Amino acid sequence: MLALFARYLVPTGVAALAGLCVLPGHAYAQCQYEVTILQFPIDCGIGTVITAGLSLNENGAVVGRYKCPISKFDRPFLWTPQDGFTDLGLPPGVMGAIPTDINDGGVVCGTMYVSGVGYRGFVYEDGVWTELPPVVDAVGAWSSAAAISNAGVVVGRRSVRVNTSPQNAYIWSAEQGFTDLTILGDNSAATAMNGTRVVGWRAHAGQEKEGFLWEDGNVTLLGSIPGGFTSSASAVNGFGTIAGSGRIRMDGFPVGATRAFLWERGEFTMLGTLPDHALSGVGDISDLRIVVGISGNVDGNPNISDGFIWRSGLMTNLNDLVPLDPSILIQNATAIGNSGQIVANGHDPKSDVVAFLLTPIQPLGDLDRDCTVGINDLLLLLQQWGMTNSPADLNGDGTVGILDLLILLANWGS
Repeated sequence: MLALFARYLVPTGVAALAGLCVLPGHAYAQCQYEVTILQFPIDCGIGTVITAGLSLNENGAVVGRYKCPISKFDRPFLWTPQDGFTDLGLPPGVMGAIPTDINDGGVVCGTMYVSGVGYRGFVYEDGVWTELPPVVDAVGAWSSAAAISNAGVVVGRRSVRVNTSPQNAYIWSAEQGFTDLTILGDNSAATAMNGTRVVGWRAHAGQEKEGFLWEDGNVTLLGSIPGGFTSSASAVNGFGTIAGSGRIRMDGFPVGATRAFLWERGEFTMLGTLPDHALSGVGDISDLRIVVGISGNVDGNPNISDGFIWRSGLMTNLNDLVPLDPSILIQNATAIGNSGQIVANGHDPKSDVVAFLLTPIQPLGDLDRDCTVGINDLLLLLQQWGMTNSPADLNGDGTVGILDLLILLANWGS
């Protein structure tokens, strides 16, 4: 049947189908993942180096932190498939730094500890460090940077006075400087951004946290999660879907138990937890609405956790998706790219604390990256018919055409 379909669809039916949209809500197969263990190559002398991956860009570059067990401060690293690990170094007077995000141009943001001063947000580009000061630049005041866009715009939070709070969510760029989002009230933090959208949380004095979406000066408050009393936005994708967590009241958790959510057009979708777990939290969300994060606390034990991936209503333990390396333990997932790659953290077979880069093992023709070849992939290929430099060019001849369609059909259902 598929052979007949290919014979009569091309080329007469291409124009008719090229404008069709990808079908939502279709069944999909869970990806299996190839695991790359990321452990910073250093001899600590006493103990083994501790490595944590925190973010990645669409080129597969990972940033994170590492330190030896006897060290007080973390050091920042960059890892790329081409060059492996690079210690980003530290500017004079800085004792340690934690990178929180990297854009597609390789520009990094994060938080560093300046000796005798305190915590300061930073931007790092080609060996140049730019400090992002608090509102009152004094000892005891602080700032941090959470995310950076491909345009070099940074969001984060910074203290208004020499105190832990109040604090302002901010937007910063080298050209415009700081824009403090005072419209959010007297206590707020920006945690993530995508394009012109900024998300985070706000909390007036004496009130619980509430998530927000800021875009072009307009603020939308998320409210509390269903059945709960808080919300906090942790990530936002290119289509404006927000992922975050809120708290519900639960015996054994005096401040409430955190539960992960999605928020779209005013509606919450609660993601739940893995079996026998009480807590869940979000690390990141991709443009395909795939969420990664942490689920944990079995029988009240806060040290037991597993990384999860959530898609189309189903939460899956990431440890179940790495059958080729069953001896590793994935305890949390912090980032996911639109390519499907995931940054996670846990323990290697020797129980060392390491980071992982998980790369989905996808069949040829899986254009929507759901790990199975089906109708959505066919529609995507037809939408890109005749294009060059397209992921739908499956045979690599430079143009999407009949041979690519035949390859896709040959892998149908795989």
